[in-house]
Amino acid sequence: MAYNVRMAPSANDGLVGIRVGKDDRIVVVRLIGEGGSGSIYLGRDEGRQRDVALKFLHDTYASNETLLTRFMREGRRFGKLEHPNLVKVYGWGQKGGRLFIVSEYVDGLNLYQLLQMRGSLSMERALGICRDTAAGLAEAHRNDIVHRDLKPENVMLRNQDNVVKVLDFGIAKDLRDTRLDLTGLGMYIGTPAYSSPEQIRGEGVDHRSDIFSLGVILYELLTGRVAFDGRHSTEVLRSTLRDEPRPVTDLNRLVTAPAAHLIETMIKKKPDRRFQSMLEVMAEIEELMDVAESVSERDEITVRHSLKELFE
Repeated sequence: MAYNVRMAPSANDGLVGIRVGKDDRIVVVRLIGEGGSGSIYLGRDEGRQRDVALKFLHDTYASNETLLTRFMREGRRFGKLEHPNLVKVYGWGQKGGRLFIVSEYVDGLNLYQLLQMRGSLSMERALGICRDTAAGLAEAHRNDIVHRDLKPENVMLRNQDNVVKVLDFGIAKDLRDTRLDLTGLGMYIGTPAYSSPEQIRGEGVDHRSDIFSLGVILYELLTGRVAFDGRHSTEVLRSTLRDEPRPVTDLNRLVTAPAAHLIETMIKKKPDRRFQSMLEVMAEIEELMDVAESVSERDEITVRHSLKELFE
C-alpha cells in the first residue's frame, strides 16, 4: 500500500489526534493515503523525535484471519529487512482493536505521481530509478522475500535527496515459510497491469516475478504508457498472458536498442528466459548507464573541440 496515493484526506477522522505505540509516544497527525485493506496516516514519534507512517487495518477486516496474519507478518518478518532503498518497518501494534504498522515516513513522490507530472522520464533517470529499486529488491530476495506488488505507487523518490524507496510488502511472499500459504494454488493476488504471467495464473512465484514487474515499470517510465493495457482488468490480465507490448523504441526514439533489449528480457513470459536475479538486472543497467555517460562525455569533448576550432 502506497501512502502517497490518489485520494483526498477526510477532514473528519476518528484516528487523528489519538496516541499509539509504546508508552503512547506516537501521535496520529493526519490521513495521507488509502488502500484496499487499510489507511495510512502521518504520525509523530515524540519519543524518537521523528515522523513515521502508520498503516491501520480497516475495521471490516478485523475478523479476516488471512489478512490479519499477513498484516502481522509484514510488521514482524519484513521489518527485519535493512537496505537504503527499502522503507524500514519499525514494528506493529494494536489500538482500540485495530492493528497498525509503524514504518519509516518518506516525504516525496511515488512514480505514479511523477509520471502524471512528467509523462515520461529521460533514459538516464529511468534507468537510475530502476537500478536503485533493483538494489533494494535484491536485498529482499536475498532474504527469500518476493514483493509481488511492485508498481509505480509502491516506489517513491524522497524529496530531500531523490533516494528511491520501495514500500508496501503487504502481500509479499516469504519463501522460507513453507507452512504459511496465504494465497493458495490457483489464486491470483496482485495488481493486474504489473503482475507476471505466473502470478496471474496463480502458480508459484519467486524473485523472477518481481523482475517482470520492474521491467513493466521501466517500460512505463520511458514511454508514459503501460506495457499491457485494456478497458477492464480481465483484458489487462489476458494481454499480459498473450500479447507482446509495442516496442519501446517505437514510442520513444531516444531509447537505445540495448535499453529496449533490457526491458524485453525482463518481461519475457517464461521466468527462465528473464534475467535470473536482480543483481543481473543491476549489472545490465549499470553497464548501460556507463556507456551512456561515456558517449555523453565524448560528445561534450567533440563540441568543445569544434568550438575551439571555430574561434581560433
